[in-house]
Amino acid sequence: MEKVKFSIDGKTIEGVRDQSIMEIARDSGITIPGLCYHPEVKSSGGSCRLCLVEVHQAGRMRVVTACNYPVRETIEVKQETPLIKRLRKTILELLLARVPDSDVIKELALEAGITETRFKKDEGDDNRYKCIACQLCTQVCEEVVGVSAISMLSRGPDKTPGTPYKKASATCIGCGACVYVCPTNAITMKDSTGIRKIWGREFTMHACSACGNHFIPDAQIDFIVKTTGKERTFFDKCPDCR
Repeated sequence: MEKVKFSIDGKTIEGVRDQSIMEIARDSGITIPGLCYHPEVKSSGGSCRLCLVEVHQAGRMRVVTACNYPVRETIEVKQETPLIKRLRKTILELLLARVPDSDVIKELALEAGITETRFKKDEGDDNRYKCIACQLCTQVCEEVVGVSAISMLSRGPDKTPGTPYKKASATCIGCGACVYVCPTNAITMKDSTGIRKIWGREFTMHACSACGNHFIPDAQIDFIVKTTGKERTFFDKCPDCR
């Protein structure tokens, strides 16, 4: 693997050629804000724009999204400049207007010194709730889980994830991966007394034979056994008791 060195705000770091600025930065303990990026989802990133940085090279400067900009040669990255700070504040104000119910967005805005937005809030929009339409949930469902139970519905400002025709999806396995990657806690999943509710369906949860905790939907076990050939007995115990 070809190694590359570059700097972020004056600190020299090293990564592998074609890794993104974001990935190398996080591996090196440098924080670049971002909501739509996840290291396990290859197609993620680029939609929330919070990770904007300046890239300086050969006397030229470009503003790029750190989550999907591949590092191939020596560059100088800056994220503490007046321009980047101003752009990120504007993006946070827009997000505050789009999803005013999101505590995650409110917290990020507060860290940037923003308590109110200049833009008109989309209050009372149950269709979006806390969703910023980053598509991480649909991407993880398709690319990582391999089910494609949800997709992005509508277009423009009404774009939001959901099941086909907003009906209970027969292909959903109740794994909850979409919930775990959602950066704004916009997807609702409830577990109680061995039942999981998500995307308009109820899933029976499998109990660990050792501790009795319900840890995985039976539908997910069926899917894994069918697609990988793994023995069903593997799921007799939860990860903590194996």
